[in-house]
Amino acid sequence: MKYYKSYSESHNGDEGIFFCEVEDGVITRHISVYGEIMYWATPSDEFDEEYFFTDQPEFEMTEEEEEISQEEFSLLWEKAVAQ
Repeated sequence: MKYYKSYSESHNGDEGIFFCEVEDGVITRHISVYGEIMYWATPSDEFDEEYFFTDQPEFEMTEEEEEISQEEFSLLWEKAVAQ
């Protein structure tokens, strides 16, 4: 597994950060953070249907993504699903 973060914008144009977990080139979980709200999603569940699991789970790293640690992603995931 690898973990990444990148700049993101909400449906309302709010700036935020997108975090994802990637296995064999496919996103398996992701979190979008806008302000205090953390929208998480997996292929089978999500925090808010407006921010559903990506319909394009294939991941190809670009210069926009920054790799993060598993620990950083895990801490964010725990916080996101607990809200």
